[in-house]
Amino acid sequence: MLKNKKGLTLIELLVSVLIIVILAAIATEQYNKAVERTRLQEMAASLTYVVSAQQRRYMNVNRYTENFGVLDTSFRGASGTSYFAKPSGTGGGFRVTLSGTGWNDGVVVAVRATGEEDTLTLPFAYQIERYYVNEATACQSTPGASDFAAFNGAAVCADFCEIDNLEIGNWCCNDGSSTNGGSAEPTGRCRRPSTTSTGA
Repeated sequence: MLKNKKGLTLIELLVSVLIIVILAAIATEQYNKAVERTRLQEMAASLTYVVSAQQRRYMNVNRYTENFGVLDTSFRGASGTSYFAKPSGTGGGFRVTLSGTGWNDGVVVAVRATGEEDTLTLPFAYQIERYYVNEATACQSTPGASDFAAFNGAAVCADFCEIDNLEIGNWCCNDGSSTNGGSAEPTGRCRRPSTTSTGA
């Protein structure tokens, strides 16, 4: 007499494997977004150090600098107008650039990049900026990147700014304001300082 064998059929096994693959894909995506949010927060904190150094410089010589080498705080590998900053871990870093020497146009910008010039091969494409006289940081999904990278960049920026969503190419500020359907410039506490102000 034949014994009744217990076990999985091929269909049951395939369905089980498919479910595991789907769950793994979802978990991987959520993990990657969490890592990217951490990178963004790390860079925003680094920009705070740049802003503080620029504010001290402005108080001493009444202008900002576009040269990392003359700041009173050193940034590893920084010299000239821009440098490539790589936060801890793998997966690229940020190209950080100083721009403007006047009170109302001094800004530091960090663009997500895999290397000195490459910005289009990452799964997240965005940039953050902070004017030296502002207390808040703006974030924008990088226009011109792949749709996938720009969409992911917009999602990470929206999380950073604590808003529900951000349209690709628009700005948001970590004070909760955004330019969805509006201005091409950051708003709220992230907007460009007025030209009528005379000092910090």
